[in-house]
Amino acid sequence: MSSRPIYFGTNFKMHQTPDESAAFYRALAAVAPREPGVQLFMIPPATSLAAVAAEAKADPARIWVGAQNMHWAAQGAYTGEISATMLTALGVDLVLLGHAERRGMFHERDEDLNRKVLAATDAGLRVLLCVGETADERRYGVSDETVLKQLKIGLHGLDGSRAGQVLIGYEPVWSIGEGGIPASPEDVAPVAATLRSALSRLFGAAGEQIPVLYGGSVNPDNAGAFVGVDGIDGCFVGRSAWTVDGYRATLAACLEGR
Repeated sequence: MSSRPIYFGTNFKMHQTPDESAAFYRALAAVAPREPGVQLFMIPPATSLAAVAAEAKADPARIWVGAQNMHWAAQGAYTGEISATMLTALGVDLVLLGHAERRGMFHERDEDLNRKVLAATDAGLRVLLCVGETADERRYGVSDETVLKQLKIGLHGLDGSRAGQVLIGYEPVWSIGEGGIPASPEDVAPVAATLRSALSRLFGAAGEQIPVLYGGSVNPDNAGAFVGVDGIDGCFVGRSAWTVDGYRATLAACLEGR
């Protein structure tokens, strides 16, 4: 059994009202196991953040509350955007950056994500930075090059003293979503090794402690196998964890597989 902490959570994307997100948090907090070395999180839509953060105030370390995106500027003429300061004022713990949908649909560049990473960590937020290759990039044999580029540019200029605020989510684009092709642990292992090696080179001992999570068609049947991959410290789950029962079942599989 690995002595490294396990991280587990879900991103609700554009689902749930504030009341629904708050109810999910309450129900999950009531039944989720309290195990040493296990950190849970949930990432509701922006409109739900205040409601969920209010629920989390009684036990803020129990389940981290995450935002799905943020802008790099502290303030300004950026209609529709949210700053790191606004998130910390709500009591948000974590911000998700670089999700494949943001990169693909909204054309977010690695350079923009780097500015967001630096702004978020400067503000005291944790960052879950997602990296992953498309089906074409995998077919051309450039999976390693793709995730390394995303990782290195995304974390460029980050002071080593703030490496502890960073988590990496490896989400192969070809494996996420309803039409995704489930990856195997054998698919994930070499990319996980590439990421672990790069983090160690970038930040030394601090980089070795940065959690790497796997996400991509994770469910209760395969979660344990992914956590069993050397270099993977947990799972970042989609629709399989959008009910409390599904969250618990997938988490239980992760804990059995570690």
